[in-house]
Amino acid sequence: MAAISKPTQVLLWILAAGAAIALLVVIVIGGHPSSGPQHATYLTGSPEKGAALFYGKKHCSICHAVNGSGGRVAPDLGATRPGTPAMGWLVTVIWNHMPGMWRQMHGEKLQLNQEEMAHLLAFLYQAGSADKPGDPAAGQKVFDAKGCVRCHAVRSTGATTAPDLGRIAVAGDRLAWMHAMWNHAQYMIEPVTKELGAWPQFTGVEMNDLVAYVNGGPSPTIQEDGDLRGSAEHGWGVFQAKCIQCHSVRGKGGKIGPELGPDHELPRTSAQFAAVLWNHAPAMLKHVREARMAPPTLQGEEITDVLRFLASLRYFEPTGSPFLGERVFAERGCASCHGPSAEGTRNAPKLRAGADAFTMVSFATALWSHGPAMNTRAEKLGVPWPNLEPGDVGELISFLNDPGRKK
Repeated sequence: MAAISKPTQVLLWILAAGAAIALLVVIVIGGHPSSGPQHATYLTGSPEKGAALFYGKKHCSICHAVNGSGGRVAPDLGATRPGTPAMGWLVTVIWNHMPGMWRQMHGEKLQLNQEEMAHLLAFLYQAGSADKPGDPAAGQKVFDAKGCVRCHAVRSTGATTAPDLGRIAVAGDRLAWMHAMWNHAQYMIEPVTKELGAWPQFTGVEMNDLVAYVNGGPSPTIQEDGDLRGSAEHGWGVFQAKCIQCHSVRGKGGKIGPELGPDHELPRTSAQFAAVLWNHAPAMLKHVREARMAPPTLQGEEITDVLRFLASLRYFEPTGSPFLGERVFAERGCASCHGPSAEGTRNAPKLRAGADAFTMVSFATALWSHGPAMNTRAEKLGVPWPNLEPGDVGELISFLNDPGRKK
């Protein structure tokens, strides 16, 4: 492959990072949004289309890899874990590094619409939730230590009172493994507890290693056509049909099981999800029977869709206070050009939200589109580029959206 210029490398880095800040292409629980703070429920976008953009049209993979697949010029984006709050962290990473990136781009400009950003984000987010390759040797130790070997065999090695697990997770099919953890656990509770004296518990790492052992080797990492199964949007539909009778999300739903909203630690990978399903199976089954309900079964892609929905709950739009936002606006130096209430001055335009309130994606898009001009103007006026902190973004958006702060 021919070498690419340094400005183009920087450009591709910005593309991948810019996709990450588009996380607010979402559907919100409940009907119409109220005037109060709103959280994004889950992201939308097509991972398959995002992969096509990443490895094809936008050429991100020339510099970047995703879980080992792609270039080595820039960081592997599958290993990226944002700080807290996630959306604020992503926006500030872009904002704080913009001047240096623009200088190296020498006026080159990349067009990326919101739909493309949503697809890229869906791909990058899903790739960031992929399991890393497990350790088969460690998995065999888990298989023995947890007592699996007393009932099951793996490729004909072990007991024969239960099915050979090598037939379940064939060729790294984690979907089949998760189905087994959920749909068959209810039939295993009594015999397993009787045989072992207690229901064994697994960590996500142990489950990942166990799958690697059952598969006969570590599962491959995500490739260009990667493991892109699962839709957060479809998962929300499945959750409402089969889970919400017992579990709630931000107070909406049943009270039999624990709340599963974004303030709770939720599984992100299939191995973590399988471990959670297995570990809590006895308690879940007990509560379901006490409520005189039939245990739900998950078929086809439903279990992966639910996983994607639950994983995406951790990435919601930051909320904030317009009062604190006004202070941040002044302290970061924004008011010196845009006016104390963001009403605009002769040095810079107004930033107040119009008929449509700012969201994270529209705010990020405005920064992306107008940032070079802002940087040029700031340099001409001798104004230093303001650095933002992750917690600032939600406050600033709340301030710019609040009609009460207009003067």
